[in-house]
Amino acid sequence: MAQEYWEHIDTTLPEWEMVRKRELSAPEMRRDFIHSHGIALHALGRIGNSLLRESAAPTKWKRKLSPLKKVDWTRSNTDWEGRAIVGGRVSKSHQNVTLTVNYLRKHLRLGLSAEEQRVEDAYLRGEA
Repeated sequence: MAQEYWEHIDTTLPEWEMVRKRELSAPEMRRDFIHSHGIALHALGRIGNSLLRESAAPTKWKRKLSPLKKVDWTRSNTDWEGRAIVGGRVSKSHQNVTLTVNYLRKHLRLGLSAEEQRVEDAYLRGEA
């Protein structure tokens, strides 16, 4: 099930295929995109965990992941500042992972847990 999840994630991120085809180098992808960094992989794993707990039926969780294709994963996307990037550098602190999960959950129209909502509220108040 986990393998099928990650293979599906792979289909939503065209740059990953570009690296496999050697059309884009891994360092270039890491320089320009956030989805190849540990913080995004961790966040995608947490989302997968919650989706697969809700339903093991691939038709259900795959449908919920389709909005990932519309996420702007570029490091230049200002939405990542304070969430996944702090001062121009990717930060994998617990708080930043949670804020990245929250960002992705909103794109996927998934609810936040109580802890995720607490972290989001603090971030929005400028306390993060």
